[in-house]
Amino acid sequence: MANFSLPDIGTRLTPHPQRVTPFYVVDDINAARRRYSALGFDVTESEGPECLGMTAGETGIMLATPLHAVRTMPKEAAKSLQKGPALYVSVESIDAVRCSLADPIIGERVTEYGTWEIFVESRVGLVIFAEQLTEPENGSN
Repeated sequence: MANFSLPDIGTRLTPHPQRVTPFYVVDDINAARRRYSALGFDVTESEGPECLGMTAGETGIMLATPLHAVRTMPKEAAKSLQKGPALYVSVESIDAVRCSLADPIIGERVTEYGTWEIFVESRVGLVIFAEQLTEPENGSN
């Protein structure tokens, strides 16, 4: 696992969302990719064959297989994704979000691609808050 240092809380910004993207676990990611491609979406991000991001203009969607969720996410988050979609919320500051939460954090991780994520079980379902710790090498986020 990559070693990323978390920024000093004194330099943190507000929890305001930068982007909100629906995140779906799908049994057949290739069929889902074809369906969204037919609607005008293009693959813009990929974590390999089990997880991808697609956009059409300013609209985005994230798709992952159940195996990807189980392999890469905290157990409770992967379990929650089996019940329905999540919201993936890009924010400037995880610390600011954490201070504002009323719902429980069920998991946390720093990904190998430099994103700090917390998984929150809200009253309306799973919400994944994500802060980019480093600039992505391929220009995606």
